[in-house]
Amino acid sequence: METVNLLDFLNSVHDLYTLNYARCSDKLVNFLDLMTEDEQFTQKIDLGIIFINQKSFDQFTIVDGVNRILSLSLLLHAVCECYKKTTAQNTKAIKTIRSKYLRNGSKSKLHLNANDDELYNKIINGERLSGHEKESPMFVLLHNFWSQIKEEKLQASKIFAMLKKITVTLVETDNVSKRNLYYKLNSNRNLNQISLIDDFMSENGIEQEWADIKQRYFPKEKDLVLFLKDFFITKFNYKKFNPDRLYESFVNYFETMMQYMPEDAIIRKMKHSAALYYNILNINFNNEELKQAFVKIKMHSGEDTYAYILNVYEDYTDNNISESVFLEILNTIDEYLANRVKNNNDMEFNELIQYLNAFITCK
Repeated sequence: METVNLLDFLNSVHDLYTLNYARCSDKLVNFLDLMTEDEQFTQKIDLGIIFINQKSFDQFTIVDGVNRILSLSLLLHAVCECYKKTTAQNTKAIKTIRSKYLRNGSKSKLHLNANDDELYNKIINGERLSGHEKESPMFVLLHNFWSQIKEEKLQASKIFAMLKKITVTLVETDNVSKRNLYYKLNSNRNLNQISLIDDFMSENGIEQEWADIKQRYFPKEKDLVLFLKDFFITKFNYKKFNPDRLYESFVNYFETMMQYMPEDAIIRKMKHSAALYYNILNINFNNEELKQAFVKIKMHSGEDTYAYILNVYEDYTDNNISESVFLEILNTIDEYLANRVKNNNDMEFNELIQYLNAFITCK
């Protein structure tokens, strides 16, 4: 653990990498707003803890704290842009700022995940941005920096005097799961759960098998999320499912199952369920009666029944129930859905599940 000036830390490193699931959020830091709290720069400004993992002598991975470092980099770029082509002295200062804090040779010091890195480099390199890109948190903050520097006529020397007061505490994360630490520190944010799952699968050496499931059955991420939600509802008997805990449920399922079977067997079981769910979502059935039953369920907005249907469908494909029983269950579900639409009935589907389970047992 070490307390350092954030600007000095950025100067001391050659490369700062980020985790591939850590994305830029809208909680970037407006350092210039901090100036108004201490105009005389008499107090240090503590920005808390940044968790890092040292890759080599001057290369680090940011486990948590990328928004603060990204914000500082954008402010430094804004200073360069505001004072470029003014005086020879400023031109020299801009070159120094870029070489010390923003660049490692011809490349940026800060390496973001694939989605954010392209935009960040376009900004740093002064490339033309689309209208959508100008709505991003990165560009919005950069524009705010530009405006404040111009409107308040802030001198670069004053900005650097303020930055010299900003400290962070660096904590090394050796022998700690970077992904789990990041997840715990950011679980209150809208995290990309699929990216976290991707990293978990890669760590367990089955990233290709997992990629095959996604590419073959769920090229749209929203469909993959639906599948995983309903898959875990059936496996854990959830009454309600929190999509912000999708990664957590995934890890719990895999780590529980790994006590009884190897990873490749688990992924095969999941692939089997994925194929069935694909059929449900896309009404992919050769049997005309089954196809029509699913068409009616979809027409009656039966998406909330898919978790239960997946469970029954698995029983059908495992020959635990007959085709006639499976069809009768589907028609019973549709009757419930038609009634719900007709009568604006808000009866919980769980009540119907109890009846359906009793029906299956009798069969």
